[in-house]
Amino acid sequence: MSAASAAPAAEPIVEVEHLTKRFPVKHGVFARGAGVVHAVEDVTLTVNRGETLGIVGESGCGKSTTARLMLRLLDPTEGTIRFEGRDITSLSQRELRPLRRQMQIVFQDPYASLNPRKTVEQIVGDPFKIHGTARGGELRRRVQELLEVVGLSPEHISRYPHEFSGGQRQRIGVARALALNPRLIVCDEPVSALDVSMQAQVLTLLRSLQDEFDLTYVFISHDLSVIRQIADRIAVMYLGRVVELATADELFENPRHPYTAVLMSAVPRMTDETQKKVRKTVTGDLPSPLAPPAACVFHPRCPRFQEGHCDVETPVLTTREGTTHAVACHYPLESWPLTEEELRTPGLAGVSG
Repeated sequence: MSAASAAPAAEPIVEVEHLTKRFPVKHGVFARGAGVVHAVEDVTLTVNRGETLGIVGESGCGKSTTARLMLRLLDPTEGTIRFEGRDITSLSQRELRPLRRQMQIVFQDPYASLNPRKTVEQIVGDPFKIHGTARGGELRRRVQELLEVVGLSPEHISRYPHEFSGGQRQRIGVARALALNPRLIVCDEPVSALDVSMQAQVLTLLRSLQDEFDLTYVFISHDLSVIRQIADRIAVMYLGRVVELATADELFENPRHPYTAVLMSAVPRMTDETQKKVRKTVTGDLPSPLAPPAACVFHPRCPRFQEGHCDVETPVLTTREGTTHAVACHYPLESWPLTEEELRTPGLAGVSG
């Protein structure tokens, strides 16, 4: 079965097929074609209306690039992007402008994503001005309403970003994203710069807004414990590729890719000594995206690596029979939790070989 079939039967709002993004790199002022960064490689995903799709992985795995490609903030090198059934892959910026109202983004750093020279009224009101949907007293009223929606006082409309805490600044960013009543919001690590208590508050806010405004989220994070609190489905990425795709419950109950198992073993709530040892089974550093490994990109670090197979044939994201759980691995795991020995050795009892 194909990767696309891993998504539940629902109305899609975003569909990407064989999405690829490569960035040329120059080593020096006069160098040409010195190298290519393989940021995203052959990603196929569907985001269904009203759901939260979480994308998780290490820094540099391509999750943020994938989300920006979905919004056409970046142009793909290859592949197709459809928004509400319309192919937007090759649309010009002028053609995309009406669609910008339907797709918004909340950025990672609330300190850097807000213009320090503008007041809250100007920051949240900019989308109304740009798209000509409100001005004057009407604009001010709508900005005040949005501040109330995200849990801020309308009286703070004339304040500047430096007068707010980190959590409050992120709420301002959320208010700005909501201004034009979008259908899709990409949340690019929106709580990673906040302390734990603020993280919980912002996640609660995002969930309530999703119910109130019928929003669809693509939620980017490197933290599985955060993703678990908000995502309906989760895509695990490694070095530009989706290596596992499942509902949140399926993924946490039975991770099937060795890389996912290692990520799971690092979740702070896990206290079993055998799970702590699982983390030690992955050796080496993350390979350079300038020269990704052949075939399975995880094989140089994988404890279940089989020479002559994993380094020769690229695994396809395949859905397990009778489930919506897809994994790109020649030797996927069958049981969880695992011991260190079970993770290392394909073919042991409880592990498919």
